Amino acid sequence: MKPKIFIAIVFVFFVVATSISTVAQETVYPIPPNSDPPALLTEDHYAFVVERSFEYKLTFGYPSMDKAWFIPGTKTRLVVLWLKVENESDNPLKLDVSKFISTDDTGKTYTPLTADEAFNRIMAGVATTEPTIASKTLKGISFGKAGNKVTAEQIKEDVARYALLSGTLPPRSVKDGLIYFDPPKKKKFMLTVNLGDLWARPFVFSTSKPK
Repeated sequence: MKPKIFIAIVFVFFVVATSISTVAQETVYPIPPNSDPPALLTEDHYAFVVERSFEYKLTFGYPSMDKAWFIPGTKTRLVVLWLKVENESDNPLKLDVSKFISTDDTGKTYTPLTADEAFNRIMAGVATTEPTIASKTLKGISFGKAGNKVTAEQIKEDVARYALLSGTLPPRSVKDGLIYFDPPKKKKFMLTVNLGDLWARPFVFSTSKPK
């Protein structure tokens, strides 16, 4: 049986801040592949959802506010994606993030950044003379007297805590996390992301909305 494919509009969290407390997000749209069965758009228009029947389901796209709230305003450009893996089988499922590859439209490839690398890039764009301010906050969560101000150490811990790590998913289990990539140099670009052994077909994104 051929795997079902449901494809939706996806946003890449593109961190390009113009000030210490703001983060600009650039919308990236999917380019549906020519496939049989044909690709479909889900109703929510926010993430790719692909499923290999009776084996596993992947949700891949823009990290919502509750997934990436901790990333501070930074002048560093960074591509951040969120992947959720649902093992629907009675067998363990191996997840190897090191095999994920992002390729831009010039052919340049990017491997996922480690949590330490992502943290260093983020903090390289944060002015040392300014307080570190989280650009995303969870509604209803209190950060105490400091408001939404957090320390560099807290950000480092959160970058690692929410990162998607390699490992083995037990039967009937779910795992999700963030994947950090260096971005293409161009402001407008196409991006192809391959998830290694998880899915044979790549996910293609463009900053230009498909007609």
